[in-house]
Amino acid sequence: MDKKIIALTDDDTNVRNSLERTIRRHFTDVEIKQFSSTLELKRFVLNNPSVINLLILDIHFGVGETGIDILPFIKQTAPSLQIILLSAMEKTYGQSVTDVAGEYIFDFMSKPVTETELIIKIKKALNSQSSTLNKTVQDLQSQNNLLNSMLDNKQQAVKGAGRMFEDTVFEKISSFNKIIMHNEFSPKKNVLIFGQEIDTIAFTNPPLPFCVLVFETKYFPNAKLIGSANEDTKIIVDGKEMLSEKRRNVFEQADNQFKQVSKRMEKILKESSITDRNEKFRPFIQTFVIFTDSTDISGLNLTNTNRYTKFLKLKDLTSDFIIKTVFSLPKRIVSAEIKDLILKNLTV
Repeated sequence: MDKKIIALTDDDTNVRNSLERTIRRHFTDVEIKQFSSTLELKRFVLNNPSVINLLILDIHFGVGETGIDILPFIKQTAPSLQIILLSAMEKTYGQSVTDVAGEYIFDFMSKPVTETELIIKIKKALNSQSSTLNKTVQDLQSQNNLLNSMLDNKQQAVKGAGRMFEDTVFEKISSFNKIIMHNEFSPKKNVLIFGQEIDTIAFTNPPLPFCVLVFETKYFPNAKLIGSANEDTKIIVDGKEMLSEKRRNVFEQADNQFKQVSKRMEKILKESSITDRNEKFRPFIQTFVIFTDSTDISGLNLTNTNRYTKFLKLKDLTSDFIIKTVFSLPKRIVSAEIKDLILKNLTV
């Protein structure tokens, strides 16, 4: 196994050397690194955030930053690093240690420290870091397994949870006989329009204008969404936040699909020399963002989303809901020629 690395930071060379000699008498499997200033330490940690296992950090350096001053930087840069503060000026810095440093450090020692106290606290810190790292690895493995279950894996007999949900949504839409066309314009899956993937696209029967249906199916099952659809949205699973930058802003994601399809429609009409810009003659796009029934969207603020975007659970996706939603929008007089032209070319 790799040696544990202990860093000693003190402006007094004699103190650093004395600590190193004491540590080496009890540990044969450690490497010692010495730093004489906070600047040296910060530079090393910035370039090597996961190298040091334990930092024994003095508070007072005569001039410049104190050990307490650099604690936020150290923990932000190297979150798993265990820190033991060491100071001969407990009376001077005592309040700062309890009020400021407490959330960043593993332990505190006053100079002169006894050999017994030093070794016991080092052992506890190293063991604690190992436990913390093991838990972190376990959490990452658990998250990785969950992510894998959300994806398609052709080597597996069982489909990923995300793809299974997409299939369920697609089958439900396909069954809406009274509103969905069942000819060359029947629902399609995973359509790429200008490089943007739309999970499912479907066209309604006359006299309804057609609509594009976008399905946000990549969220974790049993997740809770917190925030605003127009801003960053937290995805919480089992009390832990799952980062998903690509789909963090759900409205932006849906709205981006809306814009991509609109651009495609504009291009089709322009290439066919149809230049009438009157909106009422153009097919409109209605976007439905569908979540699994187990996804909790009660904490998601949807008040500022536009009327062309609807957020709902799979159980609420019905033929009647689609018809009601579409007819609540302004009526559009779209000629059969224009509608046929767009339907034939949109998903090419």
